[in-house]
Amino acid sequence: MSRQEDLILRDLVAEEKRHWVRVTKVCNNNCLFCHDTGNQDGTSIAYEEIVKELKSGFLGGAKRVIISGGEPTLHPDVVKIISQAKKIGYTHVQMISNGRMFAYDDFAEKLKKAGLDEVTVSLHSHNKQILEEIIGVKGVYEQTMKGLLNVIAHNLIVSIDIVVTKLNYKTLSQTLNFFIKLGVYEFDILYLVPFGQAWHNRKKLFFNYGGAKKYLDKAWEFSKIEGVHLWTNRWPARNLENYEWLIQSPHKLNDDVLGMRQQFLEYIKVGRLMSCHGERCDICYMNDFCKDLIKLRTIGVLGPKARAKCQRATTMQTGVAKFSPSLDINEFTEFYIKNRYFVKSIRCQKCVMDKDCDGVHINEIRNKSFKIIKPF
Repeated sequence: MSRQEDLILRDLVAEEKRHWVRVTKVCNNNCLFCHDTGNQDGTSIAYEEIVKELKSGFLGGAKRVIISGGEPTLHPDVVKIISQAKKIGYTHVQMISNGRMFAYDDFAEKLKKAGLDEVTVSLHSHNKQILEEIIGVKGVYEQTMKGLLNVIAHNLIVSIDIVVTKLNYKTLSQTLNFFIKLGVYEFDILYLVPFGQAWHNRKKLFFNYGGAKKYLDKAWEFSKIEGVHLWTNRWPARNLENYEWLIQSPHKLNDDVLGMRQQFLEYIKVGRLMSCHGERCDICYMNDFCKDLIKLRTIGVLGPKARAKCQRATTMQTGVAKFSPSLDINEFTEFYIKNRYFVKSIRCQKCVMDKDCDGVHINEIRNKSFKIIKPF
């Protein structure tokens, strides 16, 4: 399969319309990086509200639903919820879980019979000490692993989420190898975001990419193994040089904008900066997007970025964004993705033009690799 064909296939999978339904505001783990702690109040969302949300997503065109929390397996009606999702018409029901409840054979069997198709288990290390430190609960390693094995034994589609931190990046390749041997072949490798507990525990969790590169590159090598699928989530493109096929679709930015939609709308209407604005911006995956939104509100108009001076053409994009208090954040996001979602190689830091250069559009890099960038 060619690079172009592979990218098209990956983007089709990544951009498939999905509907996320949150069913709980409670979790039995206490992850050091959790960015949802502000929403946790120990409750489960009413079954009737969940059904309403399921119907809304299906009527909106989604055929795949993702059941999440908190920890969704703690909802007292979780079996009914899955069954109802199938009755509504969803062809694929996926759950994001820490896996612990699946350690009970009868529980896993009930969810399978109800119509559960896939489980994504949040499992951030194969090492007991590292895992329990990250999830903040001692003595649950065995339960978590048994849960994973039960998911596999019940012939459910299984994938694993791994949030990469200072605590686990050195053993990431070992973790992938361990789970592949257990029969897991799909992994979502998540970049640490500076929100919630992750920001509170930043000294313990965030790491310098330069010192981590050799360990991460060893992990990215697994993507070359036939049958193994690695997905990166919010990972900076510059850190995936030589592994450009792992750069996620730029359209995934829409999901992250949706998560902060209310704050963006308030900024557009009244100029109130996002609550996270400030110290953490330089390590945030949305930094360039937010900078452009602020720039648009400040100067009133934004055009496309110009391609790097080392490229033949000066621009490939067209279009202009104009500010108004009624600016549609979704339209601006699409404008940004098409015209201003540019990235640079780490090698660009040595280029004499670095400070005056925006780089190259992310899709050019995904298609042609960072090799097209030739620093002066």
